[in-house]
Parts: sequence; structure tokens; C-alpha cells
Amino acid sequence: MNATDVGWIQLTIAMDDQARHILELAAERSGNRHLKTWAAGTAERHRERLATLRALLAEERLPDVNPHEGHDMPGMVNARELRALETARGPRFDRLLRSAMLEHLDQSRKLAAAVRKADADSDVKRVALATDTAAAEARRTLPSP
Repeated sequence: MNATDVGWIQLTIAMDDQARHILELAAERSGNRHLKTWAAGTAERHRERLATLRALLAEERLPDVNPHEGHDMPGMVNARELRALETARGPRFDRLLRSAMLEHLDQSRKLAAAVRKADADSDVKRVALATDTAAAEARRTLPSP
């Protein structure tokens, strides 16, 4: 595994962990039962991928650290947006979640495509392909407003 692989894994963990958190908020904050169901399934897929990514780090005896904590980056909500998601309810929450997840899913696909084109480890490329496929499916099935 090279530095690009590790960088992608760490960034994807940071993005997916935050996405999982905001997806889990939907159970109590969303006013749309279809969005709640979608969010629960998408959060579960994020939990599964997080376990896979962390296992890849562990196999290399690398620490599971988040060098991106607090960064304002594409695919992640900033502190202000996170506070808004954590306090909003109903249609406002649904709009904020949809917007955040569209950005997250699009950025996940871009990063996965980049690592798949790089000289990446075969296991990393396999997870990147699964990430791209899952993000495309989540985007396709995201309930409309």
C-alpha cells in the first residue's frame, strides 16, 4: 500500500464517518418516510465500508487517525452546516440532508475514480470500485423532495 492509498483511505473514512452520522439523524429529524428508509440503508452501507477501510489500515499496522478533522472540504459538511443538520427538523432537515449527501456521493465517486486510475493496491482498488458503485446507487435512489 502506498501513500496515495493511505491518503484515500483516511479521507474516505473521514467523509463516510461524517456522512454516517448525518444519515443517522434522519430517523428522528426527517419528515419523509422514504428518505428515512433510504438514509438507514445508506448509513448501514457506510458502516460496512468503514469497517473494511479500517481493516485495510489495520493490516498495514497504520493508526486509524483523522487528519481531516475540522477541515472544510468537498464531500463533507462544515461546522455550521453540521449544526444546522443537528437542529433542523422536517422538510428543512430533508433539504439539508439531500444537499449534503449529493455533495458527499459525488465527491466519493470522484475520489474513488482517481484512486482506481492511480497505481493503487489491488485491495484498495476493489474497495474504491465498491465505493463508486455504492455512491452511484445511493445517488440514483435518493428520494426526491
